Amino acid sequence: MKETLLNNWGLMRILRLVMGTLMMYQFYITGDKIVVAIGAVLLYQALFNKGCCANNACAPKKTTNSQTNNIEDIVFEEVK
Repeated sequence: MKETLLNNWGLMRILRLVMGTLMMYQFYITGDKIVVAIGAVLLYQALFNKGCCANNACAPKKTTNSQTNNIEDIVFEEVK
C-alpha cells in the first residue's frame, strides 16, 4: 500500500490530485453534492493510481527501432 501511494507519480496523477482537491474545496464552500462525488472519484484515482484503463492495461505497445529498420525497397513501374 505504501509503495502504491509513493511511487509512479506522473503528470496525469498529479493533475487528478489537484483537481480532486479543488473539487473538495469547492464542496466545502458551496455544499454541492455532485462536486463532492466527482472530487472523491478523482482523489481515489490519484491516490491509488487507478483509472479507466486499470493501470495502463490499454496503453499502446511501445515499438522499437529494430522493427522499423526492416523497410524494403519499393519498385515502381511506369504506366503509359
